[in-house]
Amino acid sequence: MAEVKLAAKKRTATGKGPARRARMEGRVPATLYGRGVDPMSLDVDRRDLITAFHTDAGMNVLLDIEIEGGTTLAIARELQRDPVRGTLLHADFVAVDRTQEIEVEVPLHLVGESTGVKSGGVLEQPLFTLHVRCTVTDVPDGIDADISALEIGDALRVADLAPDANFTILNDPNVPVAIVAAPISEEELEAMEAEAGVEQEAPEMVGEEVEAGEEPAEAEEPAPPAEEPSEEAQGQQG
Repeated sequence: MAEVKLAAKKRTATGKGPARRARMEGRVPATLYGRGVDPMSLDVDRRDLITAFHTDAGMNVLLDIEIEGGTTLAIARELQRDPVRGTLLHADFVAVDRTQEIEVEVPLHLVGESTGVKSGGVLEQPLFTLHVRCTVTDVPDGIDADISALEIGDALRVADLAPDANFTILNDPNVPVAIVAAPISEEELEAMEAEAGVEQEAPEMVGEEVEAGEEPAEAEEPAPPAEEPSEEAQGQQG
């Protein structure tokens, strides 16, 4: 598994103001906690952090975080990003031991060319990551699933993946990771679209129908309310 050194600085001031200033200086506020360390506030260079995640291990990369002359082995637990720009706002690091078991998400890669796809079938991949348990040094960069033997109508499930002594897959063994479906004909596609309401029906006429060439009758205006007799008229009547 990939292992990358990452320099960090302790933050003495916390809160929104100091965090904002750190981001303006190109640094990412972070928190380190976990086995054998007291929780501490840090900040790291944004470029260095992005570079660390650009290995094959991605977010699962092992980080040797260097703090004031010491080194702590850690993994990234959570990254907060700006919802609009996508820039890193905050990182959570968890200190780990090299013999410690953890649970992580690992990318799933389909390899090989399915015989069913060669015959016109359509390849579907319902699952793109696998949940595995292993020691921190045995986290795989990815797990390969060979689809070469799949014919039209076949499915490759979690239980069919090659076992590995270094990790345990925790997903439901019956969940499919790859399916080769039969091709859909034009008639079937049109029927599916019609059933889904893609073809819009003509709008229904509301009210009475108007014959061709005949102008619609104008709506009659409501009669004005009867005026109430004035007080003088009421007096004369009395």
